[in-house]
Amino acid sequence: MSSIFYKGLTLFFSLGLIVSVATWWKARQELEAVTAANESVRKTLGALTVAITEKDRQIDRLTRSSCDAEERAQLGSGSVATRRANR
Repeated sequence: MSSIFYKGLTLFFSLGLIVSVATWWKARQELEAVTAANESVRKTLGALTVAITEKDRQIDRLTRSSCDAEERAQLGSGSVATRRANR
């Protein structure tokens, strides 16, 4: 009877070990898949950040050039007092 009990106990723990190794293996594969997806998202986010920064710089340049053009137009037309004095 003791021999049957030990065989059953050994079989039970062996099956438990197999199930735990299978579960660990599946979790490891899922972690690798998530890690790969995370790396892909990180690269895409980096590229988007660079693109957004470049667009911001373009907008700043356009805004500055537009303000400069307005200032030049105001300087070219002269002030109200100068125009009145020229009349």
